[in-house]
Amino acid sequence: MKIKKEQIVDLSHPILNGRENFPYEARLGPESRLWPNEYWYIECETTFGSHVGTHVEVPYHHDIYGQDCMTFPITQLIGECVVIDCRGKEPGEEITVEDVKKVEGQIQEGDIVFLLTGYDKYFRKPNWQPYPPVSKEALDWLLQYNPKVLGTDASGVELTDGYDEEGRMHELFGEPIHVTCFKRGMAIVESLTNLEAILGERTTVFILALPMQGMDASPCRIIAIRDI
Repeated sequence: MKIKKEQIVDLSHPILNGRENFPYEARLGPESRLWPNEYWYIECETTFGSHVGTHVEVPYHHDIYGQDCMTFPITQLIGECVVIDCRGKEPGEEITVEDVKKVEGQIQEGDIVFLLTGYDKYFRKPNWQPYPPVSKEALDWLLQYNPKVLGTDASGVELTDGYDEEGRMHELFGEPIHVTCFKRGMAIVESLTNLEAILGERTTVFILALPMQGMDASPCRIIAIRDI
């Protein structure tokens, strides 16, 4: 199968040294040799949080016996995708069943579902964290289609329980949206970007997580292949 470059849409934020809201540091390893005029050879070492950048979360995040990034099936991270336009929400204003029903007649069994909120514009900003959560009723409506993945271009999908002094949202204790998805074998993707580029289309999406043992989540490259 030949894929033209015009078909490829990158839905991931780059990960920048010292500028992320979660830990990330790339540094030279001890075997690196910086001789640019003769011989350039480096090996990098990296420390990063599992939720840095655009990332996918799997059941181990909330279940000690759940699948981690190594054991979560790659087949659950590749599939056809539908984007739901949920723009215009205030921070903390829930995505409702009426919002997700916009794709009634378009959504199909086993789709990857991405929510376009426009909140990717806050990525790496001081107020990066507030987001429109997914209501239980909206999730219940989506679950009838057995989606593989629920994703958002905001920093989260979880129901909220107010704010702290710095304006950071408190996710509801127990995180019922996460738990419900994980019990259904779904993954959750947070901090997508560029979703407007595939709005109104059915694309094939690849969520390229690292198969790391003992990790609850993985930063990843997510690409959509447009049918053009």
